[in-house]
Amino acid sequence: MIEARMSSLKARTVNAMKWSYFSMFAGLAMQLFFAAILSRLLTKQQFGVWAIAALLQRFGQFITDLGVGQAIVQKAKLTEDDIRAGFTSSLGLGIFTTALAWLLAPAISTFFPTIPDLVPVVRGYALVYILSSGIIISGSLLRRALNFRPQVIAELTSYAIGHGIIGLGAAYLGYGAMSLVISAIAQAVIQLVLLYSATRHTLKPIFRWDAYRGLFRFGVKATAVNFLEFLSANLDTFIIGKFYSSAQLGAYSRTFSTLAMPATNFATSLSRVMAPSFSAVQDDTDRLRRSYLTGLRAMSILIFTATGCILIDAPEIVKVLLGPKFVESIPLMQIFALYIPFAVLTNLSAVLAEATARLNVKIVIQSVYMVGLGAALWITYRLGGHVEHLAMVLVAASVCRSAAFAVVARGIIGGSGRQIAQSYGVGALYFMGGALVTAAAVFPLRAMAVPLPVLFILELLLGAAVLAGVVLLGPPSELKDMAYASLRQLRRRAAQPSS
Repeated sequence: MIEARMSSLKARTVNAMKWSYFSMFAGLAMQLFFAAILSRLLTKQQFGVWAIAALLQRFGQFITDLGVGQAIVQKAKLTEDDIRAGFTSSLGLGIFTTALAWLLAPAISTFFPTIPDLVPVVRGYALVYILSSGIIISGSLLRRALNFRPQVIAELTSYAIGHGIIGLGAAYLGYGAMSLVISAIAQAVIQLVLLYSATRHTLKPIFRWDAYRGLFRFGVKATAVNFLEFLSANLDTFIIGKFYSSAQLGAYSRTFSTLAMPATNFATSLSRVMAPSFSAVQDDTDRLRRSYLTGLRAMSILIFTATGCILIDAPEIVKVLLGPKFVESIPLMQIFALYIPFAVLTNLSAVLAEATARLNVKIVIQSVYMVGLGAALWITYRLGGHVEHLAMVLVAASVCRSAAFAVVARGIIGGSGRQIAQSYGVGALYFMGGALVTAAAVFPLRAMAVPLPVLFILELLLGAAVLAGVVLLGPPSELKDMAYASLRQLRRRAAQPSS
Protein backbone atom coordinates (compact mmCIF):
# COMPACT_ATOMS: atom_id res chain seq x y z
CA MET A 1 0.00 0.00 0.00
CA ILE A 2 2.77 2.44 0.94
CA GLU A 3 4.77 1.60 -2.19
CA ALA A 4 1.69 2.12 -4.34
CA ARG A 5 1.04 5.47 -2.71
CA MET A 6 4.64 6.58 -3.23
CA SER A 7 4.52 5.41 -6.84
CA SER A 8 1.31 7.37 -7.34
CA LEU A 9 2.92 10.46 -5.80
CA LYS A 10 5.90 10.18 -8.13
CA ALA A 11 3.65 9.75 -11.16
CA ARG A 12 1.57 12.77 -10.16
CA THR A 13 4.72 14.80 -9.47
CA VAL A 14 6.23 13.95 -12.86
CA ASN A 15 2.95 14.78 -14.60
CA ALA A 16 2.76 18.04 -12.67
CA MET A 17 6.32 18.87 -13.68
CA LYS A 18 5.44 18.31 -17.33
CA TRP A 19 2.55 20.76 -17.14
CA SER A 20 4.51 23.20 -15.04
CA TYR A 21 7.47 23.30 -17.40
CA PHE A 22 5.20 23.42 -20.44
CA SER A 23 3.70 26.53 -18.86
CA MET A 24 7.16 27.93 -18.23
CA PHE A 25 8.47 27.45 -21.79
CA ALA A 26 5.24 28.58 -23.46
CA GLY A 27 5.11 31.57 -21.15
CA LEU A 28 8.76 32.36 -21.85
CA ALA A 29 8.14 32.42 -25.59
CA MET A 30 5.26 34.87 -25.12
CA GLN A 31 7.24 36.97 -22.64
CA LEU A 32 10.13 37.40 -25.07
CA PHE A 33 7.76 38.41 -27.86
CA PHE A 34 5.59 40.72 -25.76
CA ALA A 35 8.61 42.30 -24.01
CA ALA A 36 10.15 43.27 -27.34
CA ILE A 37 6.91 45.02 -28.32
CA LEU A 38 6.27 46.69 -24.96
CA SER A 39 9.81 48.08 -24.70
CA ARG A 40 9.19 49.95 -27.94
CA LEU A 41 5.81 51.33 -26.85
CA LEU A 42 6.75 52.70 -23.41
CA THR A 43 9.54 55.03 -22.27
CA LYS A 44 12.09 54.42 -19.53
CA GLN A 45 10.24 56.92 -17.35
CA GLN A 46 6.99 54.99 -17.76
CA PHE A 47 8.75 51.76 -16.83
CA GLY A 48 10.02 53.57 -13.74
CA VAL A 49 6.45 54.41 -12.72
CA TRP A 50 5.46 50.80 -13.33
CA ALA A 51 8.37 49.50 -11.20
CA ILE A 52 7.25 51.39 -8.09
CA ALA A 53 3.56 50.62 -8.60
CA ALA A 54 4.26 46.93 -9.19
CA LEU A 55 6.42 46.86 -6.04
CA LEU A 56 3.53 48.24 -4.00
CA GLN A 57 1.08 45.87 -5.67
CA ARG A 58 3.20 42.86 -4.67
CA PHE A 59 3.38 44.25 -1.14
CA GLY A 60 -0.41 44.29 -0.96
CA GLN A 61 -0.54 40.71 -2.16
CA PHE A 62 1.15 39.58 1.05
CA ILE A 63 -1.54 41.22 3.15
CA THR A 64 -4.27 39.71 0.99
CA ASP A 65 -2.82 36.19 1.24
CA LEU A 66 -1.35 36.24 4.77
CA GLY A 67 0.17 32.83 4.04
CA VAL A 68 -3.23 31.11 3.72
CA GLY A 69 -2.46 29.73 0.27
CA GLN A 70 0.74 28.08 1.47
CA ALA A 71 -1.02 26.74 4.55
CA ILE A 72 -3.67 25.06 2.38
CA VAL A 73 -0.94 23.33 0.38
CA GLN A 74 1.07 22.28 3.43
CA LYS A 75 -1.75 21.26 5.82
CA ALA A 76 -1.79 17.48 6.36
CA LYS A 77 -5.60 17.22 6.55
CA LEU A 78 -7.71 19.85 4.84
CA THR A 79 -11.37 20.38 5.77
CA GLU A 80 -14.16 22.41 4.19
CA ASP A 81 -13.93 24.81 7.13
CA ASP A 82 -10.27 25.43 6.23
CA ILE A 83 -11.28 26.35 2.67
CA ARG A 84 -14.10 28.60 3.90
CA ALA A 85 -11.76 30.30 6.36
CA GLY A 86 -9.11 30.78 3.69
CA PHE A 87 -11.53 32.34 1.23
CA THR A 88 -13.21 34.55 3.84
CA SER A 89 -9.93 35.92 5.14
CA SER A 90 -8.48 36.49 1.65
CA LEU A 91 -11.59 38.34 0.47
CA GLY A 92 -11.75 40.51 3.60
CA LEU A 93 -8.05 41.33 3.46
CA GLY A 94 -8.29 42.05 -0.26
CA ILE A 95 -11.03 44.62 0.30
CA PHE A 96 -9.09 46.17 3.18
CA THR A 97 -5.84 46.39 1.21
CA THR A 98 -7.55 47.92 -1.82
CA ALA A 99 -9.12 50.65 0.32
CA LEU A 100 -5.79 51.27 2.09
CA ALA A 101 -3.91 51.63 -1.20
CA TRP A 102 -6.44 54.14 -2.52
CA LEU A 103 -6.12 56.26 0.64
CA LEU A 104 -2.30 56.14 0.77
CA ALA A 105 -1.63 56.70 -2.93
CA PRO A 106 -1.02 60.50 -2.59
CA ALA A 107 1.41 59.98 0.30
CA ILE A 108 3.24 57.29 -1.67
CA SER A 109 3.58 59.66 -4.61
CA THR A 110 5.05 62.32 -2.31
CA PHE A 111 7.60 59.84 -0.93
CA PHE A 112 8.89 59.13 -4.47
CA PRO A 113 9.24 62.67 -5.83
CA THR A 114 11.16 61.62 -8.96
CA ILE A 115 8.38 59.25 -10.11
CA PRO A 116 5.60 61.15 -11.95
CA ASP A 117 1.91 60.21 -12.28
CA LEU A 118 2.13 57.55 -9.58
CA VAL A 119 -1.27 58.02 -7.88
CA PRO A 120 -3.60 56.64 -10.61
CA VAL A 121 -1.26 53.74 -11.33
CA VAL A 122 -1.07 52.70 -7.65
CA ARG A 123 -4.84 52.90 -7.31
CA GLY A 124 -5.35 50.91 -10.48
CA TYR A 125 -3.06 48.11 -9.33
CA ALA A 126 -4.91 48.00 -6.01
CA LEU A 127 -7.99 46.56 -7.72
CA VAL A 128 -6.06 43.33 -8.28
CA TYR A 129 -6.10 42.65 -4.52
CA ILE A 130 -9.81 41.86 -4.47
CA LEU A 131 -9.54 39.65 -7.55
CA SER A 132 -6.64 37.78 -5.99
CA SER A 133 -8.74 36.47 -3.11
CA GLY A 134 -10.36 33.85 -5.34
CA ILE A 135 -7.20 33.11 -7.27
CA ILE A 136 -5.28 32.31 -4.06
CA ILE A 137 -7.68 29.62 -2.84
CA SER A 138 -8.40 27.98 -6.21
CA GLY A 139 -4.73 27.93 -7.15
CA SER A 140 -3.67 26.49 -3.79
CA LEU A 141 -6.24 23.68 -4.00
CA LEU A 142 -4.97 22.73 -7.46
CA ARG A 143 -1.35 22.84 -6.27
CA ARG A 144 -2.20 20.65 -3.30
CA ALA A 145 -3.70 18.05 -5.65
CA LEU A 146 -0.73 18.38 -8.06
CA ASN A 147 -3.31 19.21 -10.72
CA PHE A 148 -1.47 21.78 -12.80
CA ARG A 149 -3.31 21.47 -16.09
CA PRO A 150 -6.04 24.00 -15.15
CA GLN A 151 -3.42 26.35 -13.72
CA VAL A 152 -1.33 26.21 -16.87
CA ILE A 153 -4.35 26.88 -19.05
CA ALA A 154 -5.42 29.79 -16.85
CA GLU A 155 -1.93 31.34 -16.73
CA LEU A 156 -1.23 31.09 -20.45
CA THR A 157 -4.71 32.21 -21.47
CA SER A 158 -4.69 35.18 -19.12
CA TYR A 159 -1.21 36.22 -20.24
CA ALA A 160 -1.95 35.84 -23.95
CA ILE A 161 -5.26 37.71 -23.81
CA GLY A 162 -4.85 39.96 -20.77
CA HIS A 163 -1.32 41.14 -21.54
CA GLY A 164 -0.72 40.24 -25.18
CA ILE A 165 -3.97 41.67 -26.53
CA ILE A 166 -5.53 43.96 -23.91
CA GLY A 167 -2.36 45.28 -22.24
CA LEU A 168 -0.28 45.79 -25.38
CA GLY A 169 -3.33 47.20 -27.13
CA ALA A 170 -3.71 49.79 -24.38
CA ALA A 171 0.00 50.66 -24.67
CA TYR A 172 -0.33 51.06 -28.42
CA LEU A 173 -3.30 53.39 -27.90
CA GLY A 174 -1.17 55.64 -25.69
CA TYR A 175 -2.24 54.72 -22.16
CA GLY A 176 1.40 54.66 -21.02
CA ALA A 177 2.05 53.15 -17.59
CA MET A 178 -1.71 52.67 -17.12
CA SER A 179 -1.60 50.04 -19.87
CA LEU A 180 0.27 47.78 -17.44
CA VAL A 181 -2.48 48.34 -14.87
CA ILE A 182 -5.09 47.39 -17.45
CA SER A 183 -3.04 44.31 -18.29
CA ALA A 184 -2.80 43.23 -14.62
CA ILE A 185 -6.54 43.61 -14.02
CA ALA A 186 -7.45 41.75 -17.21
CA GLN A 187 -5.10 38.86 -16.34
CA ALA A 188 -6.52 38.62 -12.82
CA VAL A 189 -10.12 38.50 -14.07
CA ILE A 190 -9.36 35.77 -16.59
CA GLN A 191 -7.41 33.67 -14.06
CA LEU A 192 -10.14 34.06 -11.46
CA VAL A 193 -12.82 32.77 -13.81
CA LEU A 194 -10.80 29.83 -15.15
CA LEU A 195 -9.34 28.68 -11.82
CA TYR A 196 -12.62 28.86 -9.95
CA SER A 197 -14.29 26.92 -12.77
CA ALA A 198 -11.73 24.16 -12.19
CA THR A 199 -12.26 23.92 -8.41
CA ARG A 200 -15.76 25.23 -7.64
CA HIS A 201 -14.76 25.51 -3.98
CA THR A 202 -17.27 26.76 -1.44
CA LEU A 203 -17.85 30.52 -1.23
CA LYS A 204 -19.71 30.31 2.05
CA PRO A 205 -18.04 32.53 4.69
CA ILE A 206 -17.18 31.37 8.17
CA PHE A 207 -16.61 33.47 11.27
CA ARG A 208 -15.51 30.98 13.95
CA TRP A 209 -11.98 31.68 15.18
CA ASP A 210 -11.16 27.98 15.60
CA ALA A 211 -11.58 27.57 11.82
CA TYR A 212 -8.79 30.09 11.24
CA ARG A 213 -6.38 29.00 13.95
CA GLY A 214 -4.80 26.08 12.08
CA LEU A 215 -4.28 28.01 8.85
CA PHE A 216 -2.89 31.14 10.46
CA ARG A 217 -0.54 29.21 12.78
CA PHE A 218 1.45 28.22 9.70
CA GLY A 219 0.32 31.05 7.42
CA VAL A 220 1.50 33.94 9.59
CA LYS A 221 5.00 32.48 9.77
CA ALA A 222 4.98 31.83 6.03
CA THR A 223 3.87 35.42 5.47
CA ALA A 224 6.68 36.70 7.67
CA VAL A 225 9.17 34.78 5.52
CA ASN A 226 7.56 35.93 2.29
CA PHE A 227 7.42 39.51 3.50
CA LEU A 228 11.12 39.47 4.32
CA GLU A 229 11.80 37.95 0.91
CA PHE A 230 9.69 40.66 -0.68
CA LEU A 231 11.53 43.45 1.14
CA SER A 232 14.98 42.07 0.35
CA ALA A 233 14.00 41.42 -3.28
CA ASN A 234 12.88 45.02 -3.73
CA LEU A 235 15.39 47.01 -1.70
CA ASP A 236 17.28 47.92 -4.85
CA THR A 237 14.09 49.16 -6.56
CA PHE A 238 13.17 51.14 -3.44
CA ILE A 239 16.56 52.86 -3.20
CA ILE A 240 16.79 53.64 -6.92
CA GLY A 241 13.21 54.92 -6.95
CA LYS A 242 13.93 57.19 -3.99
CA PHE A 243 17.37 58.55 -4.89
CA TYR A 244 17.83 58.09 -8.65
CA SER A 245 15.84 59.31 -11.64
CA SER A 246 12.76 57.58 -13.02
CA ALA A 247 14.67 56.88 -16.26
CA GLN A 248 17.46 55.11 -14.33
CA LEU A 249 14.88 53.09 -12.40
CA GLY A 250 13.07 52.24 -15.62
CA ALA A 251 16.25 51.00 -17.30
CA TYR A 252 17.26 49.01 -14.20
CA SER A 253 13.87 47.43 -13.56
CA ARG A 254 13.16 46.64 -17.22
CA THR A 255 16.56 45.02 -17.72
CA PHE A 256 16.18 43.00 -14.55
CA SER A 257 12.63 41.90 -15.31
CA THR A 258 13.63 40.75 -18.80
CA LEU A 259 15.79 38.11 -17.11
CA ALA A 260 13.98 37.83 -13.79
CA MET A 261 10.55 37.08 -15.24
CA PRO A 262 11.66 33.89 -17.03
CA ALA A 263 13.85 32.92 -14.06
CA THR A 264 11.02 33.60 -11.63
CA ASN A 265 8.69 31.49 -13.73
CA PHE A 266 11.30 28.75 -13.76
CA ALA A 267 11.66 28.89 -9.98
CA THR A 268 7.90 29.07 -9.51
CA SER A 269 7.36 26.10 -11.82
CA LEU A 270 9.86 24.19 -9.73
CA SER A 271 8.64 25.25 -6.29
CA ARG A 272 4.92 24.81 -6.85
CA VAL A 273 5.54 21.19 -7.85
CA MET A 274 8.27 20.40 -5.33
CA ALA A 275 6.56 22.00 -2.32
CA PRO A 276 3.64 19.54 -2.16
CA SER A 277 5.97 16.68 -3.16
CA PHE A 278 8.47 17.51 -0.40
CA SER A 279 5.60 17.91 2.07
CA ALA A 280 4.26 14.45 1.17
CA VAL A 281 7.58 12.73 2.02
CA GLN A 282 8.80 15.08 4.77
CA ASP A 283 8.83 12.21 7.29
CA ASP A 284 10.86 9.93 4.98
CA THR A 285 14.38 11.35 5.13
CA ASP A 286 15.83 9.03 2.48
CA ARG A 287 13.19 9.90 -0.10
CA LEU A 288 13.40 13.57 0.81
CA ARG A 289 17.20 13.52 0.37
CA ARG A 290 17.00 11.82 -3.02
CA SER A 291 14.30 14.19 -4.26
CA TYR A 292 16.19 17.28 -3.19
CA LEU A 293 19.62 16.25 -4.44
CA THR A 294 18.28 15.04 -7.78
CA GLY A 295 16.41 18.29 -8.27
CA LEU A 296 19.36 20.41 -7.15
CA ARG A 297 21.79 18.72 -9.54
CA ALA A 298 19.44 18.99 -12.51
CA MET A 299 18.53 22.62 -11.81
CA SER A 300 22.14 23.60 -11.20
CA ILE A 301 23.29 22.17 -14.52
CA LEU A 302 20.41 23.68 -16.45
CA ILE A 303 20.35 27.16 -14.95
CA PHE A 304 24.14 27.66 -14.85
CA THR A 305 24.41 26.58 -18.49
CA ALA A 306 21.69 29.06 -19.47
CA THR A 307 23.52 31.77 -17.52
CA GLY A 308 26.71 31.15 -19.48
CA CYS A 309 24.80 31.52 -22.74
CA ILE A 310 23.03 34.70 -21.58
CA LEU A 311 26.29 36.30 -20.48
CA ILE A 312 27.66 36.10 -24.04
CA ASP A 313 24.36 36.85 -25.79
CA ALA A 314 23.53 39.92 -23.64
CA PRO A 315 24.17 42.55 -26.39
CA GLU A 316 21.70 40.93 -28.78
CA ILE A 317 19.17 40.23 -26.01
CA VAL A 318 19.12 43.92 -25.05
CA LYS A 319 19.01 45.22 -28.63
CA VAL A 320 16.20 42.90 -29.70
CA LEU A 321 14.06 42.57 -26.57
CA LEU A 322 14.53 46.07 -25.15
CA GLY A 323 15.34 48.09 -28.26
CA PRO A 324 17.86 50.84 -29.04
CA LYS A 325 16.71 53.00 -26.08
CA PHE A 326 18.26 50.44 -23.70
CA VAL A 327 21.65 49.77 -25.35
CA GLU A 328 23.50 51.19 -22.35
CA SER A 329 21.87 48.47 -20.23
CA ILE A 330 24.02 45.68 -21.73
CA PRO A 331 26.42 45.63 -18.73
CA LEU A 332 23.40 45.49 -16.42
CA MET A 333 22.06 42.49 -18.32
CA GLN A 334 25.37 40.66 -17.90
CA ILE A 335 25.49 41.41 -14.17
CA PHE A 336 21.90 40.26 -13.65
CA ALA A 337 22.67 37.04 -15.52
CA LEU A 338 25.00 36.09 -12.66
CA TYR A 339 22.21 36.68 -10.14
CA ILE A 340 19.78 34.21 -11.73
CA PRO A 341 21.31 30.79 -10.88
CA PHE A 342 21.75 31.59 -7.21
CA ALA A 343 18.19 32.92 -6.96
CA VAL A 344 16.76 29.75 -8.54
CA LEU A 345 18.83 27.31 -6.46
CA THR A 346 18.11 29.25 -3.28
CA ASN A 347 14.43 28.88 -4.10
CA LEU A 348 14.72 25.08 -4.18
CA SER A 349 16.41 24.96 -0.76
CA ALA A 350 13.90 27.44 0.63
CA VAL A 351 11.02 25.28 -0.62
CA LEU A 352 12.59 22.30 1.15
CA ALA A 353 12.71 24.28 4.41
CA GLU A 354 9.13 25.46 3.98
CA ALA A 355 7.79 21.99 3.12
CA THR A 356 9.35 20.59 6.28
CA ALA A 357 8.04 23.52 8.38
CA ARG A 358 11.50 25.01 9.07
CA LEU A 359 10.13 28.52 8.88
CA ASN A 360 12.05 30.01 11.80
CA VAL A 361 15.39 29.44 10.13
CA LYS A 362 14.04 30.98 6.90
CA ILE A 363 13.03 34.05 8.87
CA VAL A 364 16.52 34.34 10.37
CA ILE A 365 18.29 33.99 7.01
CA GLN A 366 16.01 36.42 5.25
CA SER A 367 16.33 38.94 8.08
CA VAL A 368 20.13 38.84 7.98
CA TYR A 369 20.10 38.98 4.19
CA MET A 370 17.74 41.96 4.15
CA VAL A 371 19.75 43.96 6.69
CA GLY A 372 23.07 43.14 5.03
CA LEU A 373 21.80 43.90 1.53
CA GLY A 374 20.12 47.13 2.62
CA ALA A 375 23.29 48.34 4.33
CA ALA A 376 25.47 47.45 1.35
CA LEU A 377 23.12 49.17 -1.12
CA TRP A 378 22.96 52.28 1.05
CA ILE A 379 26.74 52.46 1.40
CA THR A 380 27.15 51.98 -2.36
CA TYR A 381 24.73 54.84 -3.02
CA ARG A 382 26.44 57.14 -0.49
CA LEU A 383 29.79 56.44 -2.14
CA GLY A 384 28.37 57.64 -5.45
CA GLY A 385 27.78 54.24 -7.00
CA HIS A 386 25.89 53.87 -10.25
CA VAL A 387 23.03 51.43 -10.76
CA GLU A 388 25.51 48.89 -12.15
CA HIS A 389 27.29 48.92 -8.80
CA LEU A 390 24.00 48.28 -7.00
CA ALA A 391 23.45 45.31 -9.28
CA MET A 392 26.87 43.91 -8.33
CA VAL A 393 25.99 44.23 -4.65
CA LEU A 394 22.78 42.30 -5.32
CA VAL A 395 24.70 39.44 -6.96
CA ALA A 396 27.22 39.19 -4.11
CA ALA A 397 24.47 39.14 -1.47
CA SER A 398 22.58 36.46 -3.40
CA VAL A 399 25.63 34.19 -3.42
CA CYS A 400 25.88 34.48 0.37
CA ARG A 401 22.17 33.76 0.84
CA SER A 402 22.34 30.73 -1.42
CA ALA A 403 25.22 29.34 0.66
CA ALA A 404 23.22 29.86 3.87
CA PHE A 405 20.19 28.00 2.51
CA ALA A 406 22.44 25.19 1.29
CA VAL A 407 23.62 24.75 4.88
CA VAL A 408 19.99 24.62 6.02
CA ALA A 409 19.20 22.01 3.37
CA ARG A 410 22.11 19.87 4.53
CA GLY A 411 20.70 19.94 8.06
CA ILE A 412 17.29 18.81 6.81
CA ILE A 413 18.39 15.94 4.56
CA GLY A 414 21.44 14.90 6.63
CA GLY A 415 24.88 13.98 5.38
CA SER A 416 28.09 15.94 5.03
CA GLY A 417 26.88 18.45 2.47
CA ARG A 418 29.43 17.24 -0.09
CA GLN A 419 26.76 16.38 -2.64
CA ILE A 420 25.21 19.83 -2.34
CA ALA A 421 28.60 21.47 -2.86
CA GLN A 422 29.27 19.18 -5.80
CA SER A 423 26.00 20.23 -7.42
CA TYR A 424 27.06 23.87 -7.28
CA GLY A 425 30.53 22.96 -8.51
CA VAL A 426 29.18 20.98 -11.45
CA GLY A 427 26.92 23.91 -12.25
CA ALA A 428 29.93 26.24 -12.34
CA LEU A 429 31.67 23.94 -14.83
CA TYR A 430 28.57 23.88 -17.03
CA PHE A 431 28.44 27.68 -16.78
CA MET A 432 31.93 27.95 -18.22
CA GLY A 433 31.15 25.34 -20.83
CA GLY A 434 27.98 27.12 -21.93
CA ALA A 435 29.80 30.45 -22.14
CA LEU A 436 32.71 29.00 -24.13
CA VAL A 437 30.50 27.16 -26.61
CA THR A 438 28.35 30.25 -27.12
CA ALA A 439 31.35 32.56 -27.48
CA ALA A 440 32.99 30.23 -30.00
CA ALA A 441 29.90 30.47 -32.21
CA VAL A 442 28.76 34.05 -31.59
CA PHE A 443 32.01 36.03 -31.71
CA PRO A 444 32.81 35.00 -35.32
CA LEU A 445 29.23 35.81 -36.36
CA ARG A 446 29.53 39.28 -34.83
CA ALA A 447 32.81 39.80 -36.65
CA MET A 448 31.05 38.87 -39.91
CA ALA A 449 28.42 41.58 -39.20
CA VAL A 450 25.53 39.13 -39.39
CA PRO A 451 22.25 41.10 -39.27
CA LEU A 452 20.88 41.49 -35.75
CA PRO A 453 17.59 39.56 -36.24
CA VAL A 454 19.43 36.66 -37.86
CA LEU A 455 22.10 36.63 -35.17
CA PHE A 456 19.50 36.68 -32.40
CA ILE A 457 17.61 33.75 -33.91
CA LEU A 458 20.85 31.80 -34.29
CA GLU A 459 21.67 32.50 -30.64
CA LEU A 460 18.26 31.24 -29.56
CA LEU A 461 18.70 28.06 -31.57
CA LEU A 462 22.20 27.55 -30.23
CA GLY A 463 21.04 28.13 -26.64
CA ALA A 464 18.19 25.64 -27.08
CA ALA A 465 20.60 23.08 -28.53
CA VAL A 466 23.07 23.56 -25.68
CA LEU A 467 20.37 23.20 -23.03
CA ALA A 468 18.90 20.14 -24.76
CA GLY A 469 22.38 18.64 -24.85
CA VAL A 470 23.04 19.11 -21.15
CA VAL A 471 19.63 17.62 -20.27
CA LEU A 472 19.93 14.59 -22.57
CA LEU A 473 23.63 13.94 -21.99
CA GLY A 474 24.00 15.15 -18.42
CA PRO A 475 23.71 13.23 -15.13
CA PRO A 476 20.51 11.25 -14.36
CA SER A 477 17.59 13.40 -13.24
CA GLU A 478 13.82 13.68 -13.49
CA LEU A 479 14.29 16.16 -16.33
CA LYS A 480 16.42 13.67 -18.26
CA ASP A 481 13.90 10.88 -17.68
CA MET A 482 11.07 13.14 -18.84
CA ALA A 483 13.02 14.23 -21.94
CA TYR A 484 13.80 10.66 -23.01
CA ALA A 485 10.23 9.56 -22.30
CA SER A 486 8.95 12.39 -24.50
CA LEU A 487 11.35 11.43 -27.30
CA ARG A 488 10.24 7.80 -27.12
CA GLN A 489 6.61 8.89 -27.28
CA LEU A 490 7.32 11.07 -30.33
CA ARG A 491 9.13 8.19 -32.07
CA ARG A 492 6.19 5.86 -31.40
CA ARG A 493 3.74 8.38 -32.82
CA ALA A 494 5.95 8.97 -35.87
CA ALA A 495 6.17 5.20 -36.47
CA GLN A 496 2.39 4.77 -36.41
CA PRO A 497 0.89 4.61 -39.91
CA SER A 498 -1.36 7.50 -40.75
CA SER A 499 -4.98 6.57 -41.17
